[in-house]
Amino acid sequence: MQSSRRDRKREQTRQHILAEARRLFLAQGFERTTVLQIAEAADVAVQTVFNHAPSKEALFFLGRIPYLEAMTRPVDPTGDRTAAEVLVAQLAEQTLGYLRSLEDPDNLAMAAQVDSSPALAQYERTLLAHSEGDLAAVLEEQVPGVDGWLAAALLVAITRTHAYVQRRRIIGGTPPAEVLASLERDLPRHLNAVLEVATRAEPDLADLPDTMRVIAET
Repeated sequence: MQSSRRDRKREQTRQHILAEARRLFLAQGFERTTVLQIAEAADVAVQTVFNHAPSKEALFFLGRIPYLEAMTRPVDPTGDRTAAEVLVAQLAEQTLGYLRSLEDPDNLAMAAQVDSSPALAQYERTLLAHSEGDLAAVLEEQVPGVDGWLAAALLVAITRTHAYVQRRRIIGGTPPAEVLASLERDLPRHLNAVLEVATRAEPDLADLPDTMRVIAET
């Protein structure tokens, strides 16, 4: 019981820090906000902030990239769907959910900061690059016959590019519903295509459509 209370207290503190950080990021921007300001706003020590996030960039992104989280958790096949089908569905659903969340003005403002801040853009790329190893391990264990590292690299590249490009369209004023209409069709198809190539005995990126091959090779 004592441990449970401690866990709840820690989670409450974490959520409070995140809420205050988000408020400050929205009010004055990522670059102008300091960890000291966040700690003071949350009425905690600076070290307490770092106990929950190792950097200001990490604090900004906590819980903000759902499609990355979908890459790093084990796949749970259900019904008649294979692990590969479930993985594709998870990546597509989380990416679409992220873009759909940009209908909220505050979420859109936070996303725009990522595009305008070199530090945030670089941190986002680093997070996605680190996710490749976790995704490769999931693929090797749960998807028979796949080249885990190749498939992970391709899936991350395709997901990242779709998310980046469509996010920029929404930031630029394109209605999210317009973006989602085409992405709901294209993203699962593209993810399935790269998985199919990565499962072959002799994978060849030349078998991907031209636009997807350009994405995969970047």
